[in-house]
Amino acid sequence: MPSVQTEGIVRIRRSSDDMREPPPRDAGRGRDRQAPAGQSAPAEPAGFRDIGMYGLCVRSTVDLSGWPEPPQLEPQVLIREDRSLPRPSEGAPFTGRSTFTEDEVGVEVRGVARFLASGGSCIRFAPDPAARPEDVRVYLTGAMFGVVLHQRGIVPLHASSVAVDGTGVAFAGASGSGKSTLVAALLERGARFVSDDICAFTPVVDGESRVWPGARRMKLDDAGLAVFDRRGSELEPAGGERGKYHVPVSAGTVGATAVPLSRVYLLAFGEGAARLEPLAGLEAISALVDETYLLSFAAALGLTSQIFRKVAALSRTLTVKRLIRPRGFEHVEAVLDLIERDVRGMHGKPAHARTA
Repeated sequence: MPSVQTEGIVRIRRSSDDMREPPPRDAGRGRDRQAPAGQSAPAEPAGFRDIGMYGLCVRSTVDLSGWPEPPQLEPQVLIREDRSLPRPSEGAPFTGRSTFTEDEVGVEVRGVARFLASGGSCIRFAPDPAARPEDVRVYLTGAMFGVVLHQRGIVPLHASSVAVDGTGVAFAGASGSGKSTLVAALLERGARFVSDDICAFTPVVDGESRVWPGARRMKLDDAGLAVFDRRGSELEPAGGERGKYHVPVSAGTVGATAVPLSRVYLLAFGEGAARLEPLAGLEAISALVDETYLLSFAAALGLTSQIFRKVAALSRTLTVKRLIRPRGFEHVEAVLDLIERDVRGMHGKPAHARTA
């Protein structure tokens, strides 16, 4: 997720006669915010392009290249520019604030755009006149689409994923923890690309979880690019303030269908040789909740208990391990060997039948 220096989160009541900040809601009282299966985006005139984003059919006025084909003909989410929205106010770039109602989340990023996600089916935005297109796109496909996923009751983890021998493997961690670098290195070893930075899961069915593929590209900074002999001058900027670039994945992708997931590695740096620490039960659930994408937004929407329930169901279908390794690209090969031994040592057993 692009970094935003947030000045404040403002919660808005429907009533206009009381502008005081309302007391926190009891998230445990709310019902799951699962959008109906047939929920569709509002109809729009011709000139929009349909793409597939994390299993949803998205109709967009913005050129969002690299995403899979839409999974169905009827659009479920609409992305469009809306000049009626107020433009971002003046101030330091990449500062902003967020506002919340029952079914809308507004995000203002100064120097970029004003965004509004409504009901899990529409993202509207008003760009700053001087905004770079890549900055607008990174928020549309990152933070704002993350809001849409939460509004539709879909669990997103802050994670990148690949398929190793047909087995889905996800790497979760904060920005800068090395998710994209590990994915890029595994692709060099024959893994198939699934997603970068966000893992969106299907509902658990018959004891199995699946993760939807994302755009066919990764975001790497100059240090990561150097490992793979790439230069930023050859690539499209990824947007945001972290100086990352889009690295296209032209081959070795998984297609447009969800992939069975069996492993989540929680990334951490530490001294000594690379090692794995299995997590189970409440410890695994809590760790996955902490890696939920836009967890603070979900909490502000009153979805904390929903996230916990969905993550608890997810954790019962896969193995969760903490992957601790030393800093430095010189250790990457040893880390990859460790991951491949762990994944290929599962012998094809169902997740619930394996021993960590």
